[in-house]
Amino acid sequence: MKQIEVREGAKRQHRMISLFCVIQCWLHGWDGIRISREQLKRLIGIQKFKESRVGWMEEDFDEMFPHRRSKYDHCPTESFSSIELSREAFERDPVIGEFEMWGHPNEDHLTRLYEGFIPFFADAVNYDERLLASYLSLLVQGQISPRSVPPGGKEQTASLLRQLPAKPFAL
Repeated sequence: MKQIEVREGAKRQHRMISLFCVIQCWLHGWDGIRISREQLKRLIGIQKFKESRVGWMEEDFDEMFPHRRSKYDHCPTESFSSIELSREAFERDPVIGEFEMWGHPNEDHLTRLYEGFIPFFADAVNYDERLLASYLSLLVQGQISPRSVPPGGKEQTASLLRQLPAKPFAL
């Protein structure tokens, strides 16, 4: 039973990442995107990529990117290093961009955010996954532009967060 729960959670993470990648490809005019192990570790919140997890990613990314290839480093042992996703067959030499995320939020930065935003960064959570989910949610609601995602670094993230309303929404 637990494996089904893990698989369903993984599928949701992969779909969210896939949707974000589609938006990035559209914004930059890319046919596909390369996601490094380091970026995936941040988004998914795991350190080791077992063969089954890489297989799940390939299966789930297929919904948006029908062409995929996983890359492996062979020194000292074979280990997953990145995945390339494309709408075009790789034989056609698609334009592949590099997936880049925003900077890591730090404790000092978070304490300066307005009160309504702090519960978003509760203890023991994956900040990057939450920020990605929030970005996609606001995008779907039409509250932000696809270009609103910061290209990287603390300053761009802080700029995006300053655009939030000064007062929390009334319920």
